[in-house]
Amino acid sequence: MVHLNPLSLKTTTLLFTYTFLAFTFIEDELNTMIQSQAQAIALLDIPRSLRESLHDAGYITIDDIGSSSASDLSAELGISRNQAEDLLQQISSLQAGVSTSSKAGSDSTQIPLQSQIQASTAADLLSSAYLPHFSTCSTSIDRLIAQFHVPHRRKANTGVFRKGKEKEDSGAITPGMTIEIAGPPGIGKTAMALGVVLSARLTSAGISDEKEMEAGEVLILDTEGGITAERVRSAAEALTRTRATLPRDIIHGIHFVRIPTQTHMVAFLHTLDEWLENYPKVNLIVIDTLSFHFRQPSLDMSTRRRMMDLVKQKIGQATTLHKCAVIICNQMATKLLTAENKPANFDTGDRAILMPQLGDSWTTGKTLRLCLFRGQGGDELRYVHAEMSGSSKGLKWAAFDIDDDGLPCDIPEMLYDRPKTPPFIGETELNF
Repeated sequence: MVHLNPLSLKTTTLLFTYTFLAFTFIEDELNTMIQSQAQAIALLDIPRSLRESLHDAGYITIDDIGSSSASDLSAELGISRNQAEDLLQQISSLQAGVSTSSKAGSDSTQIPLQSQIQASTAADLLSSAYLPHFSTCSTSIDRLIAQFHVPHRRKANTGVFRKGKEKEDSGAITPGMTIEIAGPPGIGKTAMALGVVLSARLTSAGISDEKEMEAGEVLILDTEGGITAERVRSAAEALTRTRATLPRDIIHGIHFVRIPTQTHMVAFLHTLDEWLENYPKVNLIVIDTLSFHFRQPSLDMSTRRRMMDLVKQKIGQATTLHKCAVIICNQMATKLLTAENKPANFDTGDRAILMPQLGDSWTTGKTLRLCLFRGQGGDELRYVHAEMSGSSKGLKWAAFDIDDDGLPCDIPEMLYDRPKTPPFIGETELNF
């Protein structure tokens, strides 16, 4: 006969009770997870690039998207209003329990919902975790950019080059960013843009993974003739003197388009989305300069506004849908003001303000503006101020120079021991 201890029976009963409650809790948690996954963006029948853009914009579930209007989605994601309306209509159908992807008379076996979600989200995470990082060739400028945008470091060895005293990998420009480089003639706008171009190509050339080698091509739209094939080749040869990479490996992935007139510029902008579809390896676009064809005084305000809206839309599509970084070079314009900050002319003006020629007509709240200038009097150094909408009011700046190869470089004595206050600009002021 087996004698059971009453205490053991009580302990066993409690153990079974706790086990049952634990399994019940786990089951409830799993049901909650499945319900939340059922509303994931992965359910939407949309292109992968648009899904990634939604994820980067902070949209996690379809309810997050459904709470936005078509106009807001169009402006934020850089898509047309019709695409935004189709997206919202698809979300409404899903929320109503109607599957937009099923077709009448289909005999195919449907894949379980959880399998679809896991496969899609895994691909999205892998595609966004290894973004390349581009450098301006100047550590001080890269650090300045990093104050406004701190991207996740990629795990692969990018092989990004360094110039001057600093040799660390400090590239701070990633696909999805929009940067404006503005300044007077001869200050180094084209040189800085060219430095980013070569960095993007060297980043691609330094990757050992064959799949990642497919990315990293560059599109250059030249309007002034400042970037020529000879200049690109000369700079590539200078950067590869002490490297195993050959100049032709860098030049091979650069697409060069000359834009001679305003008509050509508008026409190419209309076809930019299609062009990027045909060249999916491109992840950097450089326009030097955008203001060259849009600064004519004869342009009426309505035409100018439509053109700038087109520029904003196409840049938004390039950064969100096609995962490209966009570098825009612009010239500066002088604006005269009275002491009361009212518009003036040469007779009534009390002060002059230097400002980017196109202003904010084409930019978004996430556009980083770099303004290049020289110091006053005998100060021959070059400086750059940085500003982004919504950033702190503290003026962020850095010093740089242009080396003998025509590329930005650091000033060693100002790289680590930089004055706390920016240099005096002179009688003219910079207005962002």
